[in-house]
Amino acid sequence: MPDPVISAAPARPGPGAQVRAVETVGGVLTDLVELAERLPVPPEQAEATARILDRLAEEIAEAAGLVRAAVQDGPTDGSGAKR
Repeated sequence: MPDPVISAAPARPGPGAQVRAVETVGGVLTDLVELAERLPVPPEQAEATARILDRLAEEIAEAAGLVRAAVQDGPTDGSGAKR
């Protein structure tokens, strides 16, 4: 079965873009808390920890893109319906 993170299609802008951004940020925050609880890490775990942080940074950048795309699509009333 293909890895869903690798094989996922790029997010399309639309009413759900803001919701996907919120879900992404929530997941990143959960991961950051778990990572922070393990800090400081021993030197032999530094590279693996840095790779996790790099991945989380990429996810936040994707969430920023979703927010921008949603704004370009026009304002919504909070339910995803255009005003």
